[in-house]
Amino acid sequence: MAVKSKKILINAFSAKLGGGKTYVLNLLDRLPKGDFEILIYLPDDIVLPNDSRVRRMTTSWPTHNPIIRSWWEMLALPFILVQEKVDVLFCPGGVHNTPSSQRYKIATMFRNMLPFDPNIIPGGQSFKEKLRDVLLKRVMLKTMTTADLVIFISDYARKVIESQAKIKSAVTIPHGIANQFYVLDESLSRPSLPFDGEYILYVSRFEFYKRHLEVVQAYEKLPHHIRERYKLLLVGGAEYRAGLRVKDYVKQNGLENEVIFLGDYPYVQLPALYKNARLFVFASTCENCPNILLEAMGSGVPILCSDYQPMPEFGGTAVSYMNPDSPDDIAEKIQTSLLASNNSVQLKSQADKFNWDVTAEKTWDLLLKL
Repeated sequence: MAVKSKKILINAFSAKLGGGKTYVLNLLDRLPKGDFEILIYLPDDIVLPNDSRVRRMTTSWPTHNPIIRSWWEMLALPFILVQEKVDVLFCPGGVHNTPSSQRYKIATMFRNMLPFDPNIIPGGQSFKEKLRDVLLKRVMLKTMTTADLVIFISDYARKVIESQAKIKSAVTIPHGIANQFYVLDESLSRPSLPFDGEYILYVSRFEFYKRHLEVVQAYEKLPHHIRERYKLLLVGGAEYRAGLRVKDYVKQNGLENEVIFLGDYPYVQLPALYKNARLFVFASTCENCPNILLEAMGSGVPILCSDYQPMPEFGGTAVSYMNPDSPDDIAEKIQTSLLASNNSVQLKSQADKFNWDVTAEKTWDLLLKL
């Protein structure tokens, strides 16, 4: 009698941008050998690999609306799982409303650390954002406590959740570093920028917990000859409150010629931007798996990083650390880092621990065994 092929359904409707989209694409690009089938719901703009085992699923429900999508997960998806004889439902977005069943297993991933962050600064969130995170925290905890498997992407995040909820089965599998960010040679020329000379780089969208303002205040404290030699280059969308606050500070303190806002930047051009920086700064206080830090590590650029966990878990002894809440400490550590010798060999050794091939292999192995 023929053995039934294993079937995994992935609900990736929430993978619209950023790390979620990158994660799904890297998994699908690294399918293991074997007799199994992948059914996947995901945004229309994501191109699937040319593999007969992968089938795009569609629904007439307007799942771009998160409320309607939750109803679809609760009412329609269970029937689809049974009808398609699915073995495992995988929800990499970290939230689902699909009832448990003896007919299939449920695996999920914990990605969003913000609802569990105790370090949000006063005024950093609106009432609407606070309410959203309170509700999201409850839904995420329910998702993880009812799932048959929870994949964590840092030991720090796993420790936080396991202190608040009982998880049936858990494993830590960090994200990897995309191959294009491993550029330890000098082959990448300096990208075209609106200024000449060297620069200190910070890549991240503007959020209060990213501490951009503290980085700018630290830069302002640097001696004039350092600011004259190195621009502070800020890359990422700055059109909302946190970004506008930083822009106002720069304007009010006459730093427009020294602090450069580059805005959103093409992802494919980021490796050259990293590689040609004199120093990379990462001041976030809330991360689960800091992908931007990993990208910078892959490029071999000297790094000054937030000392909040889980950053030390990923950077190890290959990067330098500072207190992201203290402009004085940031300024002091920037000066120290600019004088230090390049430790690209140690950075490469640390970066090699985070590989998408390993991440995908471990993930598919767990899902197929589940």
